[in-house]
Amino acid sequence: MRRLALAGIAVAACLLAPTGSADGYTYPRFQPVSIAFFDQQHGLVAEDDWSCQEAHGCQGRILATNDAGTHWQVTYVGARGFRLFPVRGTSTVFALTGNAMLQSSDRGLHWKRLTWSPSIVSFVSTTMGWKLGAQTKLAHPPALEETEDGGTTWTARVDPCTGDFGIVAALSFASASRGWIVCATQASTGFQGKAVWQTYDAGSKWQLESRIHPIGPPEPKARVGNLPGFGYPTGAVFLADGHGWLLQARGQTLTTTDGGRRWQPLQITKPDTVAGQSTTWLNDKLGFLLLRGCRVQLERTTDGGGNWTTLTRWNSPTHC
Repeated sequence: MRRLALAGIAVAACLLAPTGSADGYTYPRFQPVSIAFFDQQHGLVAEDDWSCQEAHGCQGRILATNDAGTHWQVTYVGARGFRLFPVRGTSTVFALTGNAMLQSSDRGLHWKRLTWSPSIVSFVSTTMGWKLGAQTKLAHPPALEETEDGGTTWTARVDPCTGDFGIVAALSFASASRGWIVCATQASTGFQGKAVWQTYDAGSKWQLESRIHPIGPPEPKARVGNLPGFGYPTGAVFLADGHGWLLQARGQTLTTTDGGRRWQPLQITKPDTVAGQSTTWLNDKLGFLLLRGCRVQLERTTDGGGNWTTLTRWNSPTHC
């Protein structure tokens, strides 16, 4: 059962129960793992309890800000394993927890539990969206489904992640017809094959935009676009005009302006040092990025990623 925390608790409350080491270095018990923003001021951060070692029962929570991260209040406490999925242009956001799906219609201040199982979702309005259920085996990728009534009923669509590229790493729809899926292979040391597919008909057919296999040297005909092999894809956000951002563990966050064929690294991220963990883009210029390295930082750009402003910092368990 969900538990709502008292409103008005600031993020500084995290520091009341810090975790530390013998040399006096401390970091918050709850660590940011996902963000969702609705405009320049209003946003959410989801945090997981990194001190909990239990197989089940570890906590996570969601905090809201209305002043771009200066102050935060806890709005939900539940099972660890949060991911946030905002619906661009609305006050609606979905949340995947360790054991449930949640929805808020007021920028994350109040939450309700949904009847469908935990899923990766991408909604383009409060009623129209797509979801991918949990994946347990490479040979059995999750089913891609579409809803036009807010999740009451679902219709099966085509999942292009098959064969060696049977792992679904990200899902992002930008309009009622245009969307992207990022597929991946099994990972090796630092390297993972990845493929970016685009649909123009809501998921009935897919077009391959870029692909790289980690086993090299791959045949030239097997490579499409210029995706790097280094890095593990963890999420993606696309806009209807073809701008997109691909998050990676170990590797740099990548950005595209042509729907996923050509990619460039986002320079605020560094291989094996600073990773983009979660991102929200409201348009081509205004974006938010959660960085994890020696510190965890919430960054905002208003010029498409050329310059960044740090909104909030947290000490990381990675003591550099």
